[in-house]
Amino acid sequence: MKENKIPKTDQELQENFNDHLSDLILAANQYDAGKRRHIKIASPILRTLFYKQRYGDIMIKILPEESAIDFANFASSVSIADDAILYGGPVLNGQVPDSDFKKPKKIYLPLFSTESIHWISFEHWWNGRILYVNGEGFKRWELVKYMANQDGGAHEDLALGEKYSKLKRDLFSLEDMNGGHYKELNLALLRQIVHETLLSFDKMNLLPETYTFSEHDSNFSNNTANFSISQMNLSKGEAQTFKYY
Repeated sequence: MKENKIPKTDQELQENFNDHLSDLILAANQYDAGKRRHIKIASPILRTLFYKQRYGDIMIKILPEESAIDFANFASSVSIADDAILYGGPVLNGQVPDSDFKKPKKIYLPLFSTESIHWISFEHWWNGRILYVNGEGFKRWELVKYMANQDGGAHEDLALGEKYSKLKRDLFSLEDMNGGHYKELNLALLRQIVHETLLSFDKMNLLPETYTFSEHDSNFSNNTANFSISQMNLSKGEAQTFKYY
C-alpha cells in the first residue's frame, strides 16, 4: 500500500537548506585542517542542492521565497582557452608533510584566489567544464555525481567509471621530476566546487554562518613548500581567447 505523503512546511525546507550549507562549511573546514578526504561528504549535499534526480526538482528551485536563488550569479574560477588541448583545472600544486613529517607528499590543492572569480549563470556553471585533459573533460555535475554515487560520498561501488578512475588514479595529473604524479586532484577539484558554491550563497546573503578561507597560508599551516599555479591552458591557436565556466 502506497503511503500518503505530507508536504513540508517552508520552515522545514529552510532549516534543511541551512543545514546543508552548514555541512558544506564543515566539510570545507575539515579539508582545510588537513583532513582532506572529508571533503567527500560534500558530494551528496551538492547532489541534493543541484543535481536533477528522476523525481522532483533540485532543492534550490523549491525553496521558499525568502531564500530565492539568484540563478544569474554563481561564482566560477574556471576559464578555458578556445581550442584547448589541456586545461589543468582551478588548482595549485604543492607539498604537505606525510604522517611522520619526514617526506613531503606532492598534492593538488584548490585555487582560492579571489582574482580568478567571475560570475555566471547557474546552468552555465553547473554544466561547465572544470578539467580538460587529453580529449576528456569533467563538468562540475559529473565530478559530484561520480564522487557521491560511486566513490563513497553517499554510495560505495565495487568499480569506478573509467573516466573517474583515471582522475582518481592520477592519470590526469602532472608528473614531477622523479616521474611521480601529484595526488588528490579529485579532492582538490571538489573542494574548489564547494568554495565556489559557498561564495555564491554568501553573495546572496543566504549562508547561515560565516565561511572563512585563506589562500592557504593560515588554513594549510603544515605546508612544507611554496605553491605554484598549475591552472594550465594549452591551445592550438596562436592568440588565445577564453571561455568562462
